[in-house]
Amino acid sequence: MNKLYPDGMTTVTLGSIQGNNELVTPPVENFDTEAMRGSMQEIFSDNLGQFVVCEFLIGTQATTRKEGILYSVARSYIVLYEELSHTFVVCDIFSIKFVTFYLPGQRPQRNIPNPNLPNIRNGSGAGNGNGTGNGTGSAGSR
Repeated sequence: MNKLYPDGMTTVTLGSIQGNNELVTPPVENFDTEAMRGSMQEIFSDNLGQFVVCEFLIGTQATTRKEGILYSVARSYIVLYEELSHTFVVCDIFSIKFVTFYLPGQRPQRNIPNPNLPNIRNGSGAGNGNGTGNGTGSAGSR
């Protein structure tokens, strides 16, 4: 991916760089081990393909927020796919302080259908219902 693009060419599609429409990441690690049990990495790896909002601590007081579909996880970083800009963002896992997971098809203040992304396996919680319960249960009735 380290290529020199002459003549100030600034728009190069991911497909033309790699030819397979995927971001190249290292092989998937198994985080379901005794040493990694209960870690952020295990939580992320169990939820690949889910939409998340991550809040990062920058320095001692500043925070920033990134959102996207959880594309890949490694020991020290995660990769988010930003569906609106069709870009991938690599994020330092150790500066993440809070993570919000959304139900399938749900996004913060918008409703976008789940995209078909290459090589994203659904974690154990993926695809379990569509989050459209109508709340008409009998709780509270006498």
